[in-house]
Amino acid sequence: MRPFTVTAAERCALGLAAVALLLQALEAGALLEYRRGLLVAQPWRLMSGHLVHVNWMHAAINCIALVIVARLFAPELSALRQIAVLMVAAFVVGSGLAWFYPAILWYRGLSGILHALFFAGAAAWLVASLRAQPRRSRSIVMPALLVIGGWIKVAIEQPAGGALPHAEWLGAAVVPQAHLLGAACGSLLGLAFALARRSGRAQQQQ
Repeated sequence: MRPFTVTAAERCALGLAAVALLLQALEAGALLEYRRGLLVAQPWRLMSGHLVHVNWMHAAINCIALVIVARLFAPELSALRQIAVLMVAAFVVGSGLAWFYPAILWYRGLSGILHALFFAGAAAWLVASLRAQPRRSRSIVMPALLVIGGWIKVAIEQPAGGALPHAEWLGAAVVPQAHLLGAACGSLLGLAFALARRSGRAQQQQ
């Protein structure tokens, strides 16, 4: 039986989750949340808003999901690439909300950048499976289902305009527009990583 190991990506995810839970315990949401009207005077909110949550349930679910996704896609994305995805996505999601959704005045949570990490890993896995030789249709099914199913989920949950649907389980509004921005960012990064890996291998073979 193979011993259970904790990957470097998981250790990074656990560290980030610990920071998010600490900020929840310190009740730092009001100081760090994304606030469109305060971005010029307090620009750190563009990034820090992803680390604070509405309540403990929100924080716990996002932190658990972060560790699961980090482990799931560790074979496709190294710890450094996962960190890069999260950081780039934090900027893209925050900037995207400010630019494309001016009616959305606030945002808290890891879910936007978590979507980016999920789609980056799934896209990289799918491209690697499509390029594998010999190609096996069975190996393509799972990453294809993750990408297609994920995009269907993101598309279905999008509200009209800047509306923020109320989630009963959360007891507050959710911001699915952040999921869309994260999914788009992650998909592009995943494709870029997969193409870069292929280019690197081609150069090594020359």
